[in-house]
Amino acid sequence: MSAPDNEAVAGRADTTPSWPQNVDRDTMSNTVSASLDVNPFVGEGGAYDSVRPAYPDEAVAALIDAARRARGAHATGQGGPLRAADIGAGTGKMSELLARAGFLVDAVEPSEAMRAQASSVDGVTWHDGLAEETGLTNDLYDIVVFAQSWHWVDEARAGLEAARILAPGGALAIVWNQMAVSIPWVHRLTRIMRSGDVHRPDRPPTPGGGFAPMALTQIAWEDRMTPEEILTLGTTRSSYIRSSEAGRERMQANLRWYLYDHLGYAPGELVTIPYATLVWLTHL
Repeated sequence: MSAPDNEAVAGRADTTPSWPQNVDRDTMSNTVSASLDVNPFVGEGGAYDSVRPAYPDEAVAALIDAARRARGAHATGQGGPLRAADIGAGTGKMSELLARAGFLVDAVEPSEAMRAQASSVDGVTWHDGLAEETGLTNDLYDIVVFAQSWHWVDEARAGLEAARILAPGGALAIVWNQMAVSIPWVHRLTRIMRSGDVHRPDRPPTPGGGFAPMALTQIAWEDRMTPEEILTLGTTRSSYIRSSEAGRERMQANLRWYLYDHLGYAPGELVTIPYATLVWLTHL
């Protein structure tokens, strides 16, 4: 069966970055705003936490190791649990994993709609703030983490802010989960879903703040979702949230065709989706 004619429209979206092209980055970064143009996730409908995947154990282990090495190499008499700042924390997926690993976590997230979906987890304290102006304490954290959020920030200023709140020698981690687009059917799925935020392993982030060169760990893993959950996952993308009603309906129709008709999945059947997680690490 051939694709619906309007799949070609959705298909071109794989070249579209996940941040708005027509918004000045300084304006976007400095505004705690209810504007959908500035922060689309103020309009997220409440499904993000239930369908967005968490992070593989190996990624969390890499962050734990980096924080322990930072604390050990630059000990200043500070004892107690390791401390992490999770910036752009969303609904707290990374914050919860770090807290369950024994960290004290300050989670910073500008969207009230996202914070409202977070579970209450011992060890996690929530803050309304920005990557460039977190409001957190100087020289406190063993690691600052940007999980699925670095592409929304002003890199120079967010790096300076991370350097300000890190303890001497502290670590900076930038983490991305993304579907494994090297696999053709997965690549097509991301195009239809308009998930254009594919981050290349040969292009390290460039934070300000005087950090050492970044080192990359890549982790291959798989998630399993029903077609219905994948349809809901599509509604958590920034492009969907900003889209017109007609655009939303078109994307969902294309996705239903691809999953049920083209790939042949039955309702409720599990779809195995290959993922790659990129963990970029550096230190002061």
